[in-house]
Formats: sequence, C-alpha cells, structure tokens
Amino acid sequence: MAAKLKKRALAEFSHVVTEEPQPVKKLRLIQRSAAPVISLNLSSASSAQEVLFLLLKLEENLPTEKDCAEHVYAELLEHLNGERSSIVRCKIVAIFAHLVLVTGFNTHLFAEDLLNRIESENSHKVKTQIFTTLKDVSHVFTGSNAFVRRFMRAAFKHVSHRSHSVRSACLQLIGCLGACEQQHQDTPASPDWPVSVPEVLTRYISDSDPRVRCSAFEAMLTLHEGGKTLSFSAYSRACSALMDDYEGVRLAAMQQIWVLCHIYPENHVQVANSSEELRLVDDGFAKICNMVTDISVKVRVKAAQLLGSLQQVGPRFLEQTLDKKLMSMLRRKQSAHERAREQFSAGEWSTGQKWADDAPKEDVNPDTVNLLSIGACGAFVHGLEDEFLEVRNATLDSLCELASNSPSFSDMCQDSIIDMFNDEIESVRLNAINSLRKISHNLQLREDQVDIIVGVLKDFSDVSREALRNMLGLVRLETKAGLNSCVMALLDNLTRYPQDKMSVWRCAQKLGLGHPSHALALTPDLLCLHPYLDTPEADMDDPAYITVLILVFNAAALSPSMVPLFPEHTRRHYQYLRSSLPDLVPSIPSLATIGEADVDKLITRQDLKTDRSRLGPESSAGRFLYDLTRRLSGLESLPLATNVSILKAVVRDLEQIKQLDDKVSASADCMCVYLQSQLLMTKLLILVTNPSQCVADSESVVSSVDKILELTTRLQTVFLGLSGSLLWSVRQLELKALTAQMVVALGRGSLAEKVRTCETFRNALALLVRSLECEPGGSGGLSPDPCTRHLLTNVDRIDSSQLQGTHTVVQGALALLRPGPGSALSHLTGVRRVGATLIQPVENLETPVKMAAGLTAAIRVVASVENLVDVCALRIQVKYPDQQSQLMKPPPQAWTQLSTLNHQLDTEVVMSHALWSESCAVEVSLVLEPRGQHLRPSAKKQDMVEITAPVKVLVSTKPHKL
Repeated sequence: MAAKLKKRALAEFSHVVTEEPQPVKKLRLIQRSAAPVISLNLSSASSAQEVLFLLLKLEENLPTEKDCAEHVYAELLEHLNGERSSIVRCKIVAIFAHLVLVTGFNTHLFAEDLLNRIESENSHKVKTQIFTTLKDVSHVFTGSNAFVRRFMRAAFKHVSHRSHSVRSACLQLIGCLGACEQQHQDTPASPDWPVSVPEVLTRYISDSDPRVRCSAFEAMLTLHEGGKTLSFSAYSRACSALMDDYEGVRLAAMQQIWVLCHIYPENHVQVANSSEELRLVDDGFAKICNMVTDISVKVRVKAAQLLGSLQQVGPRFLEQTLDKKLMSMLRRKQSAHERAREQFSAGEWSTGQKWADDAPKEDVNPDTVNLLSIGACGAFVHGLEDEFLEVRNATLDSLCELASNSPSFSDMCQDSIIDMFNDEIESVRLNAINSLRKISHNLQLREDQVDIIVGVLKDFSDVSREALRNMLGLVRLETKAGLNSCVMALLDNLTRYPQDKMSVWRCAQKLGLGHPSHALALTPDLLCLHPYLDTPEADMDDPAYITVLILVFNAAALSPSMVPLFPEHTRRHYQYLRSSLPDLVPSIPSLATIGEADVDKLITRQDLKTDRSRLGPESSAGRFLYDLTRRLSGLESLPLATNVSILKAVVRDLEQIKQLDDKVSASADCMCVYLQSQLLMTKLLILVTNPSQCVADSESVVSSVDKILELTTRLQTVFLGLSGSLLWSVRQLELKALTAQMVVALGRGSLAEKVRTCETFRNALALLVRSLECEPGGSGGLSPDPCTRHLLTNVDRIDSSQLQGTHTVVQGALALLRPGPGSALSHLTGVRRVGATLIQPVENLETPVKMAAGLTAAIRVVASVENLVDVCALRIQVKYPDQQSQLMKPPPQAWTQLSTLNHQLDTEVVMSHALWSESCAVEVSLVLEPRGQHLRPSAKKQDMVEITAPVKVLVSTKPHKL
C-alpha cells in the first residue's frame, strides 16, 4: 500500500503542467462609415417661413465632406429654380458661398449656375446677393482667368442697374476682381466698358446714392490692397468727398487720403484759395485733422486713429494740433513782408501820422467762417476733450505714436497727456499712463506735473496704480522736489493699500537707479539724519522704512559719495536687506565685500574653484557660470560615484548663485534644473546596475523616474530660448529614465504592468523618432548617444506581445546607459524664465473668507506675468484642504498686455466646497500647461508646472440657510 502511495505521489510531482499559448494580439482596423447624406426635404414645407427655418438650421450644421456638400448643393439648386420668395432665394445663394469653400467642390459648376441665374433673375435683392456671393468666393477663382473675366463682364453689365444695392454689390465685386486680375491700369476692363477699372470706379464716386459712392471708394481701397497703385489724381476727389453727407463716404474718403499720403508724401498740392503749395502728406494730415470735429463718432474715432501713423508730416503741422488759436478779433493776420508788398503794389506808404494806419483792413465776415475747416489747428486738443471715450483713447494712441519718434513733439504734448490722468473713465486714465510710459525716454517731468501724476496712486483701481508705478520707474524727474513728491506719494500708497508693498518697493528701486544725484541731495531728509544729534534707529519691520532704504541703496550703487552719510545702523540694515531682498538691493562694494569664508562656502570643491579675483564687485556670477560649464564638459567620462559628488556640489552652488545676480538668475536656474535631473539619473544608474538592489528598491526607481520627468517638463515649459542641443539632450534623458523604469518592470512586475510599461515605452520611442525626423541631424546637429541609437535601431523589436525580445533590447540598452553630456550647457546665453508675481490675494491666515457650504465665494486674483508667450497656457490652481484641486482658465478679457511678453492678469476665482469643521487654508497659485507633454506619455493631463509659490488664504464655511 505504501509503495502504491509513493508511486502515485511521484507521478503527481513529476507531472508537467503546460499552459495553452495565448493568442497573439492582432491590430484590427475599423473603417468608419461614410458621413450620412443630409436630406433637407424642402418640398415638404408648406410656407416660405418653414423653408427659411430649415435653411437657417442647415446653416448651423453645414457639411464638410465633398460628396455631402455637392448633394446639398444639388438639392438647394433644384429648390431655387422653383422658389417664388425672394428672401428664400437670397438665403439659398448665401449658403452657396459656404458650400463652395468645401475642399474638392466643383467650383466650375457653381460658377456656371450663378452666371445663368444672373441673367434670368428679376429680383434686385437676389441679384445683390449673387454678386455678394461671387465677391466672397472670388479668391477661389483667382487661378481661372476665364471665369474672372466672365464675372467682371457680368458686373459691368449690371453696374448701371436702377437699384442702388445692385450697383454697390457690382462695384465691390469689380474692386475684388480688379485686384486679382493681372491687367494694366490703362487696359479696358471689359468689352462692354472700353475704360480701365479705376476709371469705372471713378465714375460712380459722384453717384446720386451715397451707398454707391461709399462702395466706389471702398472698391478703390480694395484695388490698393490687391497691389494696384492709386493714381495721384484721386486725391482731389477724396478731399471733396470729405464734405459728403453720408458718414460711410467720409470714412472711405479719409482712408483713401491716408493711403495717398503714404504713396505720394512729397508731391505738392495747391492750397484752396491761395497760391501756396504744400506737401501732400502735410495737406492730407490737415484734412484728416479737420475730421476730428466731425459730427459722426465713427468718423472722429477713425480720424484720430489715422493721425498716429502719418510719421512724415512736418513739425509745424504737428505743433498746430496742440493749439486751438486760429484767429484774433476776426481779422486775418499777415506778416510784415506781405503788408509791405501790398502797399508797394498799391503805391501807398505809411506816413506814420495816423495810429495803426498800416493795420490790415480786410475784415472777416463771421457768417462765412466755417469752424470745421480749421485744418490741423487744435486737432488733438479737440480729440482729448471729446465727450466719447473712444475718441479720447484713439487720440491718446495717436499722440503716443507720433511723440515716440519726435522728442520735440513729446515735450510739447506731455502736458496734454498728463491732463488725461484726471479723466473720469478708468480706461482713458490707464491709456494716458501707458502712453506717457512709452514716450518717457524723451521726457523730463516738472514738479507741477508730478503733483498731478502721483494723484493716481490714491485710485481704488489696482491696475491703474500698478501702471503708474511702472511708469514712475521709467521717467526722469527734473528736480529733487519732484523725487521727494514721488517718495511721499509711494509711502501714502503703502499706507492706503498695504497689498501693493512689493510693487512699491520695485518702483522705489527704479527711482533710486534713475535719480542718484537727486537721491544724494535727499538722503539726510529721507534717513532723518542730523548733523550733530544721533537719530533713533528705525524699525526694520516698517514697510515704509524699507521703501526708503531700497531707494537710497540703489542710488548709492551709482553714487558712492552717499555711503559716508550712512549711520552705523543703516549699514547693518543693508546687510539684512541684501540677504533678504537680493533682487531689490544691489551690491555696494564699500558696504559689503565677499570674504574668504563666503568664497569657500560658495565653491566647495577644489576642482570647481575659480580665481577669487573674478568674484569682485562687478557681476562675477556670469564668469563663474562660464567656467563651471567648461569644467563640466567631460563629466560623462568620470565614474558614477564621482559624478554624484560633483553634481551635488554644483547644484548646491547654483542654488546660491541664482539668488545673487538677476542678470544670470535664469541661466543659473536652468542649469540647476538640468543638473538636478542628471544627478537623479546618475543615482538611478547606480541603482539599476545592481540587480538585487534594484528589485528591492523598485519603488525608489519609479519615484526617481517621476521626479526626472517632472524636472525635464519644467525645463521645457518654464524656460525660453533653449538651444537645440540642450533640448535634444533633455529628450534623451527622458528616454533613459523610461528605459530604467522598463528594466524594473520587466524584472519584477506583473504581466499587466509589463504590457502597460512596454506600450508606454514604445510610444515614447515613436515620438522621439518623429522628433528626430522633424529636426534633421538630431536637433541642432547633435547625434544620438549609443543608448538612444541602440533603442532607435531596435524599435521594431519592442512589442508587448514579445516580451522576451523586448527584454533583450532593454538589457542591451542598459549596458550602454551613461550620464548625459555636460557640453549641452555651453549655449545658455539669452535664456529667459517665465515668472509671475501674485499681487492679490495676499496671504491671510488671520481673517477668514466666509462662504456658505455648497455655494460659491469669489477671490480676486491679480498677477503680473513676464516672459509668457501664450496666455492660454496659464491656469489658476486652487488646492483645498482635503487635497482636492481645481484648475481655472482666465478669460481673455482678464489679460492686459504690457509689452510683447509681459502681461497683467486681473480676474476672480470662484470657490465652492462642502461644510468644514473649522477654518482651513486654501492655496492659490499660477501654473502652466507643460509644453513637453508629448514627450511624457506616462504623465497625466492634470500635471501642471507651478510658476508661483502658493498663497494661503484662510477660508471658513458656514451652514447654508434655507
């Protein structure tokens, strides 16, 4: 019995269990069904209103496929032939303009149908719509001269139609086709019209209907936009049209005068009722200035906008725009030479026996004086005093544009711009502040002007206050009293609005750097110094005192004679502010020098030390970065343990360097982030090359890979101007990190984890191959390293269905893994960093913001963002105490562009949450969508890159009352 049991046990233990092979996964292609054919079923409609309703519904969902579009076109054309309502026919022809733009649509059939419809159509409304449709799609037929000529012939045939709408549509079509057609100015436009296109349009400038006249002028402008030069003779006709009763004609004529001023600026024209000749640009400028007093608001706005771009106008015409004095006692004034010439021609001379017997005798009849014909006299004054804010804003823009290129005119118009600081509309005040800031390089402000300007610092609008502080940091003040007024106004602003503290400090910094001589004269008063008595030491917790110190220290950096005036406690305060606010307080050699201990602390390794003479008072950080980059060029050839120790020391040094000098802060931060990722990658290589330790610390490998991907994403998102070699090195670094993660997953992961990681790794390789194809030569001429080359060569062998072959490829790549090249950091000049400053909300952990549970509460967010290319990538992130987060995209109207890459954000964040047991802090920060997301296939979509430190706001919820 025992023998049988033993035999049976041996049989069971020796039995080999074979698993059935799993079927190989195959790629199944799913062919999408063709787009459904749209059936309008217009014949079932019982009235024209129902047909029009169906057409409006169709217009909201127009087809985008060729076959479907042609089917809809055929059905609409069939219904068009039998439709009696002109409104429905107009709508059908309007829909044709959208269908013909579908790719592959038969445009020839469309053109033939419309040309035949023009001849058979009796309704002037439908004819107008047909010509309008042809104008909208005229760019489709630019390559077919035959159809362009047929359209032109049809337009000339109906341009004399009795309906003004048909004439207007024909003129607009002629303008579009005349700009497209390759013909000379003197070539006949059509066999029916033996004249050129400009001559045809000129005939209808004097049409009886103002809408036709307007269309004629607009068609001539369309010809100009298409490359056809307007003739010089069109100037006189445009000047006559400025007195037209229809505002559209005056607008188009004014635009045409502006165009001619740019084409023929030096041509001379005759002045009306005088023998004098003026340059066309001067006369046209005066004509447009005359339209600033037009009765129409649109004309006044357009005139004010056009004036700013006429940069070639003479200085005497510019000066007249700021003076409204035209006549004195209704007598025309003449020069002494003119009076002498008249008396000589009359044969009479003044005897001197009569009082004022040589005064001009010609009176001006008040009834004949046309106050609108004042030319350039007082044009900008009228614009700035206009009752509509649109006119005032347009006038400010033109004033700023003209003054930016003329220092003399800037000095003349500064009083007019400063007067607008008292405007009742906030947008006008803000525009005046920004206009004065743009021309500040040509100005010096007087004391009386400063008193008007600093009044804006009392404004409730934080946007206006911030704009004024930015402007004050750029202007130049004539006297020390003006600087003193600015300082007192800033201190008052700090008292009224404590949340403006950082902005006030930055303004004080710029004022000190811009006015060292004035600050030297004010130093005893600002620091409360007495020649004989010791004054008490001020409190360093007082923001007003810090404001004064920032101004004085920045002025002392350019004026060393101020340093002996400082008392001992001011010197100690400098040391404190220099360490706590390095961005606002500069380095003053006579107050602080870098000692031996500081140098040894800054540079800890002997092989990375530089000459101490380079670390002098003049920004030595740039030289240090250059030497550091040069010494790191051979880092990849050293042992891994040596790399770790060197990279640790370098990262520690860079953390300090980026806080010492603003000029190299972005480059040092970029280098620091890159070397941090290289340090993590080196530690990861040491861990992966030890199989037993790698299996035990698999979680450490995964966390290290996530941290590397986070750093590389920040590197590609936050920094601008990175070289191609550095970006290519970053992409290879990401691939190496994913390779290490793949080694761990294939070594100990489950089957599902292996398949998921393999798919992720293959997608990353495919994206890298695509990137390499888009940028030949490996992104800037840097070829792939051996590990990347091995993976790209064997990319076809990496498959989740063949894990054994994938494991072989990954093991081969593991043997080739090396740290990234340090030579990629050799081109970091010109690197800029996306930065933001949260002005509001201010961190508040004392007074909570209260809101009802389940309802909403708004928190205002005001921030200044610099070096941001796309504002759509920025999000506002709100983190609640329960670790929930919320991302909000600011609306477009919340952005104000200060310069090309600098923006101002002003919006509100709406929060909502359930009832909490006690008051908790909510964190508000600004984040960016990662630009390197396509290179991180394993990253989540909600991963964001923070560009500001979170601001904590205390929030308290209360039960909702029913």
